[in-house]
Amino acid sequence: MGGQMSIGQTLRERREERGLTPEQAAFQSRVPLRLLQALEADDYRLLPDAGYLIRFLQDYARLLKLDPDALQAEFRKAIRRPPGTSLVAVPPPAPPPMIPWKQVLWTAAAILVITPLVFIVLSLASKRAAERRPPPVAERPVEEQAPAEGQTPASPERPVTGSPGAEQPGGAASPAEAPAPTPKSPNAAGPALPAPAAERTPRRFQLTARAVEPTWMAVRADGGQERQVLLQKGQTARFAADTGFVVTVGNAGGIDLSLNGQHVPSLGASGQVVRDLAIPPVPRPEASGATPPGAVPALPGR
Repeated sequence: MGGQMSIGQTLRERREERGLTPEQAAFQSRVPLRLLQALEADDYRLLPDAGYLIRFLQDYARLLKLDPDALQAEFRKAIRRPPGTSLVAVPPPAPPPMIPWKQVLWTAAAILVITPLVFIVLSLASKRAAERRPPPVAERPVEEQAPAEGQTPASPERPVTGSPGAEQPGGAASPAEAPAPTPKSPNAAGPALPAPAAERTPRRFQLTARAVEPTWMAVRADGGQERQVLLQKGQTARFAADTGFVVTVGNAGGIDLSLNGQHVPSLGASGQVVRDLAIPPVPRPEASGATPPGAVPALPGR
């Protein structure tokens, strides 16, 4: 490194001399594009742990034919932090908030004045609404007419209870009984309700990652888009897939994995980088037995 150029300026100038775009350099060095752009911009505020970031810096330096050790020394000198410390900027503690007593007093006085006024307005409004309601109309009882003199009050007709075909005195035939109403079928009461929608089928594999140390990982589920997460100690991330995952971990000893609730063997030592790990592992062609659906195959030792 010569002159007063920073690490980011040196990396960017050498990449442009070799005719590489940031995307091409990230692909060839296997450094995430987001971290590569942050290194070239000398922006270390949101980058992961220094010891973890130096590995990507060395990989990028080897691609650009630069001295990895010299860049590492310059990087540690630039950040002025001991190895293993986090590069996340810690904001200074905020001063205790000052209580605006004048504003509190004015607010309390306004509440004391407005509350009685609101109560009076609501009382007057409810009173006026009650006065505008029309009075209820009383129902008039039905008056029965008294029979005139010399007339016999009409008695209500009694239903005929005799059997069909029986003769009444005077030769009058009994009227036919009224047919009974036909009961309605319970099926004709109304249209049938639609059946409830089927519940969504859960994914076949559920991968849970819990960080025991600060670490970065990238997960691609079912060959789709890669998802990158930065986990601090104690944080957890969950992923779902139907066929499996491809996992890259920046700190193999700093993360615990479980697949469908079963613990996955350790991926490696603390600080070790593991790339493109298939979970569950792809079965070999010579394997005689197939893994049953939902089961977690044993990962090979690393």
